[in-house]
Parts: sequence; C-alpha cells; structure tokens
Amino acid sequence: MSLTDNFPFLPGSLTDIANAYKLFERFPQYQSVLGWVGDFVLTPDSRLRRPGAVCPRLAVAIDQNLVRLVAVRTTRPTVDEALDTVPALADLYVELFDEAESFRRGALLAVYTDIDPDGAAEFIDGGHARLRPDFVRRGLMLGEFHQSSSVGSVHNPAFPVMQSPVPMFAVRALSAHDILFLDRPGEQREELLGYYLEHVGDRAPAPVIGRVQRTLAAMGR
Repeated sequence: MSLTDNFPFLPGSLTDIANAYKLFERFPQYQSVLGWVGDFVLTPDSRLRRPGAVCPRLAVAIDQNLVRLVAVRTTRPTVDEALDTVPALADLYVELFDEAESFRRGALLAVYTDIDPDGAAEFIDGGHARLRPDFVRRGLMLGEFHQSSSVGSVHNPAFPVMQSPVPMFAVRALSAHDILFLDRPGEQREELLGYYLEHVGDRAPAPVIGRVQRTLAAMGR
C-alpha cells in the first residue's frame, strides 16, 4: 500500500509528469501547473539577474521523468492543518525516490485542490516557515508556491519567483547551492547550517564548507 492511498492524498492523483495529461479532466490544476512550468519555471527571465531558467534543476528532472505530481486534501487552510499534514510529503518523497540517484534528482509537486488560490498564504507560507527545518533535517528542501507569494529571487528580491496559479508545495533533495537559502540571519540559521553540512557537505565547494564551519564556530557550535 502506498502512502497516497491515505489522507491527506487524493487516491489516484499520483502521476509522473509524462502522464499528468491523462488526469487533466479530474485534476485541472495539473494542466495549470504544467502550463506555468513551461511558460515560467523553465524559461530565462532578465529579472533573475543571472543566466538560465528560473529553476534550471527542474528541466533535468523532467528529462529523466523524475517529477511526480500528487493532489492533496485540506480540511481547513490554516497553519495548524499544514503542521498536521505537510510532513506526509517528506514521507512520500522518500517512498517515491528510494534510490540515491533518484532521491538527489527527483521533484515532488504537491497540488492543493481544496484551497482558494486567493486565500492560500496562511497555509502555504505559514506552514513553510514552521516546517522547513524538519524537511532540511531529512535532506530535503520545501518550496512554497501560491499566486500572491512575495518571495523574491536570490539576486533580485523584488522579483517574486514563487507565484504559481494554484497553491502548491514542491519537495526536492538538498543540493550544494541551497546554501544561498539556508545561510541567512534568523533563529533557525544554526540548525539549518548543521543539516546542510550533514547532507551535502561532501558535495559542496570547499570554500562554502569552510564558510559554514566558521559561521557555526562563531555561533558556539
């Protein structure tokens, strides 16, 4: 039995990206997501202030058919609901990508069909703020997306790169470049940097590892 047979997942909604079109009638949000991926996520944009697509990593995962979509139920769009249900996404990712290579290259897009796109901020942003350390502890990154997101790109904070047509979380493995997102001032900084060293320290550039180690030492770790 798969995790997707149980709440909070909608049975029959799990698909790889190559076959997602077969579920458009039942889950029209999938069509919206794939249109957004093609028109925005995989496309260069001068507002990024760097070369390449908005998410260069996703193109590789799509080419290898390592992107999965799943529809997720919600009973109420609150932070408490997110704390109760979103951790299941980490469990599902581990179940789907149970080999080292696919774990590192895969992506899971969890689409929330019950949430009004105009009222998703509390659930998506609030849940992300509380749950990201739990995902990073497991070697995963949790991305938060909804149509009114104000989260900007690393090189241009005024460019909101997390706006999507439907409320969604994205899960993928930690990678070396995630230091850009984790090494920021805040009460979770020490915790996140420790997990970064644990999961990607052997793949990150030596200068980055040295910087992280010095930061942690200055914080008394």
